[in-house]
Amino acid sequence: MNDLCELQPLEAAQEAPKPPARPLELIPADAPFSPAQRAWLNGFFSAILTRPPAAPRAAAPAAPSVVVSILYASQTGTAEGFSRKFAKAAKARGYGATIEDLGSVGLAGLASRPLCLVIASTYGEGEAPDSAQAFAQELAEAKGEILAGVRYAVLALGDRNYPKFCQFGAFIDARLAELGAARLAERVEADADADPAYTRWRDLLWPVLPEAGSAAAEAGARAPAAEESGEDQSAWTRERPFAARLLGNRRLNAESSDKDTRHVALALGDSGLVYEPGDALGIWPRNGSVLIDRLLEVTGLEGDAPVTLDHSTLGLREVLAARLDLGRLSNALVIRFAERFADAELLRLCEPESSELMQGFLQDRDATDLFARPSAKGISAQELVEMLPRLAPRLYSISSSLLAHPGEVHLTIGVVRQTASGQVRDGIASTHLTQSIAQGATVPVYVHRNARFRLPKDAGTPVVMIGPGTGIAPFRAFLEDRGARGLTGRTWLFFGERRSQCDFLYRDELEAWLANGTLTRLDTAFSRDSGQKFYVQDRMRENAALLWSWIQDGAVLYVCGDAQRMAKDVDRALVEIFMSEGGHSEASAQLEVRHLGANGRYLRDVY
Repeated sequence: MNDLCELQPLEAAQEAPKPPARPLELIPADAPFSPAQRAWLNGFFSAILTRPPAAPRAAAPAAPSVVVSILYASQTGTAEGFSRKFAKAAKARGYGATIEDLGSVGLAGLASRPLCLVIASTYGEGEAPDSAQAFAQELAEAKGEILAGVRYAVLALGDRNYPKFCQFGAFIDARLAELGAARLAERVEADADADPAYTRWRDLLWPVLPEAGSAAAEAGARAPAAEESGEDQSAWTRERPFAARLLGNRRLNAESSDKDTRHVALALGDSGLVYEPGDALGIWPRNGSVLIDRLLEVTGLEGDAPVTLDHSTLGLREVLAARLDLGRLSNALVIRFAERFADAELLRLCEPESSELMQGFLQDRDATDLFARPSAKGISAQELVEMLPRLAPRLYSISSSLLAHPGEVHLTIGVVRQTASGQVRDGIASTHLTQSIAQGATVPVYVHRNARFRLPKDAGTPVVMIGPGTGIAPFRAFLEDRGARGLTGRTWLFFGERRSQCDFLYRDELEAWLANGTLTRLDTAFSRDSGQKFYVQDRMRENAALLWSWIQDGAVLYVCGDAQRMAKDVDRALVEIFMSEGGHSEASAQLEVRHLGANGRYLRDVY
């Protein structure tokens, strides 16, 4: 009975509710309780023993009868973001939805998922994102109808400024069909502004997906916009950028250099914008007045001519400045122009067998060259606006840590300026940021998350960073962040530029990090310092044995910079190191490098 006394203190018993009128007599009269306590205990146990059976619990909601597998192949997070957006919408309609990286699922895993939606980015020159490289090879080599019974649809993301636009998404779409899978809907291809294409793809799918089989489906059908906010709840987005104030713009090269690289610092004020090392900053630029003036001259149009865009009427000059892309030509624009104006020369370039000639034509030309052609004579202001592509934000790797610079974001920008066909060709965004914006003025910005390009969660994991030129940007952010946190794990930077005396970007900072242990090792390659050109990939080969030992110790390798040349050369050097130091055949070494990417140990931010 002592246990009962501990469970119900006697003091509490004095204030307990009165027991039932005729309780069961369970507590003997000689028990060491007062009459009031004995009456309360009898009533308590009587209530328990005479309680009617509990009503059966309501059945748990039935699991969704249809599960949609959403598989993404993402390099900078865009495809992953759309996957989460679609999953949220699908769940609102009563579907089950899973989200997985295509590279981690593999072909066998895909075959076990009867309903697959694939959102795939094309990276670099028509390549798969790093995490999907091994999957791409597996898909290319597969045979037979191993995907019979799988139903699928593909949203392909790309950039029309590259000739192999959406190639990886198109490859997936074609190969899945060849291996026996059945298309739910035709592939949709998205340019840099992918939201309209995503919406079109989503709306194509709702009528062809199987019935969700739950009451939530009806509610979701009545409110299909549930996912529009996506996963990122930031107040400042691509569509609603923050006006960041320019704090500084200093040249990093010495005066004797033939390059112009700038360190640009922007104030985030009270925006609440946050970022992590590895993220990028989206910048909305404006076209320069020189470029606009030339386009108006070659078309014979007036800058104040009224035009309609997005249901608003504006002056032509303002629309050309802030809303349309007048920079590098794309295949799509040339094709539209050739067909609209029946330009015989350009129509020949648009033929599939003339792809190399087309690339030559696109090189070093902009919209002014195209609309200066005689075939465009007499074009109206409205028609010009409708033909030109929309201006898209430019993404720059962030080169600072919020821990080191609270309330600020820093960028490392190479100013693009060249002369071609007798015309000075300035980079739109780099010129706008470094030449047109005065200190204290503002520029529209937003943070673009790059969840795959992050420092290891384990601070003791060795880190190898390969970033020539402006590719050093995210690695300055990495080192600033590690320094601010007091981390001293092994870090190794390969940096390259033209000349050590005038192009050694952030030299003082790098040497300080070497001195305090934030940076363990620094290898540089300055290509113009001697008669023989030397690059970062050559330094990698020189240090093959040591680099191999770091890889064996679990190092994560990061590459940032030029996709067309440098990244390919670094990739080749890495394959050769696997062959020379690891004893792999070339095919095996290539596969091992792909697996490094799939496992998050070889990460690239290349452009």
